[in-house]
Amino acid sequence: MGQLARVFAAAAVAATAFAPAAGADYVKISDSFTIHYEQSGTGEIPIVFVPGWTMSTKVYARQLEHFASSERFRAITYDPRGQGLSTKTVEGHFYQQHGRDLAAFLNRLELSGVVLAGWSYGALDVLSYINQFGAERVKGVVLIDGTPRSSGADNTTEWVWYRKDDSDGFRQWFTMSPLEDRASFGLEFAKWMLEDQSPEKLAWAADISSQTPGTVAALLNEAGAYLDYSEDLVALEGKVPLLYVVREEWGELVGDWAAQHTPSAEVAAMGKHLMFWERPAEFNAVLDRFLAGVK
Repeated sequence: MGQLARVFAAAAVAATAFAPAAGADYVKISDSFTIHYEQSGTGEIPIVFVPGWTMSTKVYARQLEHFASSERFRAITYDPRGQGLSTKTVEGHFYQQHGRDLAAFLNRLELSGVVLAGWSYGALDVLSYINQFGAERVKGVVLIDGTPRSSGADNTTEWVWYRKDDSDGFRQWFTMSPLEDRASFGLEFAKWMLEDQSPEKLAWAADISSQTPGTVAALLNEAGAYLDYSEDLVALEGKVPLLYVVREEWGELVGDWAAQHTPSAEVAAMGKHLMFWERPAEFNAVLDRFLAGVK
């Protein structure tokens, strides 16, 4: 049995083995768009965890569990448009719209004084919201292995995902592979995200990603590649607490960027792209220290 076949065989097990223990619900944003979300905890300070590109609320299962008994924080996570169990709309698959969706979600749930935590391209959802609506309702910002600027001259020396000339083919791979072979791409994407390469965990991550149609995935990747919210992030310096948790290989690079542009930001590096799911104790300890300073 090939590796892809083994991953599919493990998918049914993975779907239940790593299911979150949290309350799930839906909120109608418009006649054509409904958001699926999950939450835990009963505190007055909402923490809104935004999944990354093609992923869903399931990735934050261990954060929802962590805050389940909290009387200070209320942990909330949702599936962005076209992802997870939210509506697969025809239009709207770009990050200015994602920012507007986040604003509508906060309004529908009557949330204010929020900590916004965006993972991967979910950082663009957060910064798009701030770009369009400001930070008046924001108590803190957490970027989890995401960046405010997507493209630069050299993605080995700058805090960006892609080279503008795409000489390494990284951007093309993320855009074209979901269109050409969705299943194989899901497996390779899971390998890129995870330290643990067991079939069950690869199947779990690949299955979540597969819920986003290939055309939506391609549009979102291309839309994200053009964005630069660096000025919006820098403008938060000294106004709200900032935390950047990044994979190990990005640690020094992001630390240098933060020291130059947002010196008050805390930077922590650990694991790979899904570190908050794979290393929940380590990640949650960093998050708890940060949240202790949120007023």
